[in-house]
Amino acid sequence: MRRAAFPVVLITLAATCAAQEDQGVPRDLIEQRIEAATEQLGDDSDLDLTNLFDVLTDRYRDPIDLNHTDADELNSLALLTDVQIGALFAHIRKNGKLLSLYEVQTIDAWDARTLALVRPFITVREDPLRSRAGLKEILRNGEHEVMLRTIVNVEARRGGLDRSGLFGGRYTDPDGDALPDTGDEAVRDSLRRESRLYLGDPYKLYARYRFRYRNNISLGVTAEKDEGEEFFRGTQRQGFDFYSAHLFLRHFGRLKALAVGDYQAQFGLGLTYWTGLAFASKSSFSLNVKRNAAGLAPYTSVNENLFNRGVAATIELHRNLDLTVFYSRKGLDANVQQEVDTSDVDDAQVSFSSFQEDGYHRTFNELEKKDAILEQAYGGHLRYRRRTFSWGLTGAHVGFDVPLSRTLRPYNRFEFNGQENTTVGSDFSWLFRNASFFGEVAASLPQADGNTGWALNLGTLVALDRRVTLALLYRDYQRDFHGLYSVGFAEGGRPWNERGLYTGIEVRPDRRWTINAYFDQYRFPWLRYQVNGPSDGHDVLAQVTWRPSKQVEVYLRGRHEQKGYNSEAPVDGIDPLVRRRQTQWRVNATYKVSPSVSLRTRVEVVDVQRGDSPVEHGFIVYQDLVHRPLRSWWELSLRVALFDTDGYDARLYAYENDLIGVFSIPPYYGRGMRWYAMLRLTPLRRVDVWLRYGAFIFQDTDRISSGLQEIAGSTRSDVKVQVRVRF
Repeated sequence: MRRAAFPVVLITLAATCAAQEDQGVPRDLIEQRIEAATEQLGDDSDLDLTNLFDVLTDRYRDPIDLNHTDADELNSLALLTDVQIGALFAHIRKNGKLLSLYEVQTIDAWDARTLALVRPFITVREDPLRSRAGLKEILRNGEHEVMLRTIVNVEARRGGLDRSGLFGGRYTDPDGDALPDTGDEAVRDSLRRESRLYLGDPYKLYARYRFRYRNNISLGVTAEKDEGEEFFRGTQRQGFDFYSAHLFLRHFGRLKALAVGDYQAQFGLGLTYWTGLAFASKSSFSLNVKRNAAGLAPYTSVNENLFNRGVAATIELHRNLDLTVFYSRKGLDANVQQEVDTSDVDDAQVSFSSFQEDGYHRTFNELEKKDAILEQAYGGHLRYRRRTFSWGLTGAHVGFDVPLSRTLRPYNRFEFNGQENTTVGSDFSWLFRNASFFGEVAASLPQADGNTGWALNLGTLVALDRRVTLALLYRDYQRDFHGLYSVGFAEGGRPWNERGLYTGIEVRPDRRWTINAYFDQYRFPWLRYQVNGPSDGHDVLAQVTWRPSKQVEVYLRGRHEQKGYNSEAPVDGIDPLVRRRQTQWRVNATYKVSPSVSLRTRVEVVDVQRGDSPVEHGFIVYQDLVHRPLRSWWELSLRVALFDTDGYDARLYAYENDLIGVFSIPPYYGRGMRWYAMLRLTPLRRVDVWLRYGAFIFQDTDRISSGLQEIAGSTRSDVKVQVRVRF
C-alpha cells in the first residue's frame, strides 16, 4: 500500500508548492510539429520525443534573433527548409538587417503561413543580446522546473499483479495461479525467479528537475522506473532503475559548448556519429530530407541507449573554425554469452550476441542483461563555417570490454562483429541563392575482415519558383559499412546495404492550397531480415492540403509502397521472394469551432498483400475534441476511434495527444474501439496537473498480447497522472 501511495504523495507535495505566472508555451504548434516527426520515425508505439519538445520550448522562451544567427541555429527548429534559410540570408545581405518580423513575408520561399509557423520561436533585434551574465542575473531570470509522472496499467498482466492486487495484492504465476504469501521476502523472490514473474509493482514512475537560463545554461536530473521494476527494495534499492544528470553551458566566450554528464553528440548528416533521435525521413513533409545536426546538446530524455555519458566541449579556434571533442563511458544492456574451450575448462571466452535496447529490468533474466557490457566512445569534430557554407570532418571510436559475436545468419553475414569500431567522415552544406546543396561521406575502418565500408549521402533543395520547391537525395550504403552510431535517410531503418534515389516536390499554387509528393526508389544489394535475396522496391506519396481559412485545414493523402519479402507459402529450401504491396488512403479535417474548441476527424484505410496471399484490409475512423478555453484553469482533450483490421500487417498508427513530454503512436489492429480523455488543470500559477485515462476495447478476442504481458480479457487501459511546477 505504501508503494502504491508514493506517486500520490509526490503529486500532493508538488501541487502545494508556490509558483508564479505561466508563460503560455504554444503546445498546439509544438505538438503539430512533433506529430509530423513521429511519422518519420517509423512504427514505434512508445516514442520518447522529450528532447524535441525541450528544444522548441527553450526557443519559445529564448527566441532566435534573425539578424544575428546562422543556418545551424535556424535548422535546430526543424520548421524551416534550407531554401527558406538561404533566402533569408540573401535578403539580409542585399537589404540590410530586418526592421520587423513581418518583413520576411517579402522574401522568396517565405509567406504568411511560414511566418505563422515559426513566429513564436524567432525575433528581430538591432543589436545582439549580451551572452554573458552575472550570477545574480542568472539566478533571478533562470527557471526551475520539477516534473513528476506516474503511469499504471489497469488490467493485470500475466507476469504482474492480479486484478485484486493492483494496489498491493498477490502475484500470479504464468499459469494464472496465485503465489502463496509466505511473508518471507527471500522465499517470495525465489518463487518469482522460478515463475519468471515481474519483480515490482505495475507503476511506471518518472521524476525530473531542470534549471535553465535562456539557452546558455541547463542543469538537470532525470529518473525513471518502468512498470514491473522494483522501487527502493530488492534488486533496486537505489530507487529508480535509470538515472540521468547533466550540466550544459553554451556561448561563454570561446567556449561554445560544454557538456558534463549525459549529453547528445550530433555531427554532419549523421552517417559518421549521431546520438539521440534523428529527424528527416519520408513523410508528407516531402522536402524534409536533410538531417540538421545540433552538435552538442543536453540529454533530458529517458531512452537508456541513445546518449553519451561523460564530458564534451566545443571550442572556437578561430572566428569561423570550431573544434568539438567528446568522451563517453557507460554500461549497456546486452545478451552476454560465455564460450568454454572443452580442452581447457579454465579458458572461457566471454562475448555478447546482441544489444538489449528496450530498457526493461522487470525479471531476474532481464536484470542479468543490465549494464552487462562497458562501452567507451571518443572522437572529435572540426567544423569550418560561414553564414551560408559549412564543412566538417568527424572521427569517432567505439569500443566494448568484450567482443560482439552475433549468431551468424546469411542476412547478417556482413554486419559488425568485434570489439572496436572506428568511423571517419566529411560533410558539407552550402546555401547558394535559391538552392541548398549538402552531403556526407563516411567510412568504417577495416575490422577483422579487412574490409573498409563506405556510406554516402548527397542531396539538394532547389526553389524552382516562389511556388515550387524540389528535393533530391541520393544514398549509397555498402553492406560492409559498420556505423554503430550512424543514422541516415534510409528505407531499411539504418544506413547499411541500401542504394536509392528520393525525389520530393512541394507546390503552393496560392495561400490556400499545398501539394506535397515524393517518389523513392531503392535497392538492397544483400539479404535482409526475412528477405533471402537481393531485393528492391519503391514508395510514392501524394498529399493535397486545403486551408480556406485559419480555422479550417483539410488534406487528402495517398501512399503506395511495394518491395520484396520472403513468400509466406510453405516451400522447401530457400524461400522465394514475392512483392509485398501496401496502399493507404487518408482524409483528415481539422477545424476550429470557436477560439477555444478544435475538432479533428480522420478516416484512413489500408490494403496489404504479400505475393498471392489474400489481401488484408484495415480501417480506422476517429474524432478528436480539444477544449482549451482562453485564460482558463482547465483544458480537455477527447478521442473516440473505431478500427477494424484483418491482421497485424494491416495495422494503422495514429498520433495521440498525451501528457506534456510523453508522445505515443499506438498501433490499431484487430477489431474494436479506442478512446481516451485527458484533463489539464492549473490549480496554482505555474503549477500544472494532467490526468489521462485511455482504453482499447477489443471485440474479437478475450486475450490481449502474449507472454508475461498477456491480459485475460478484452480491455487494455491505463491511467496517467503528471504534475509540473515551475518557479
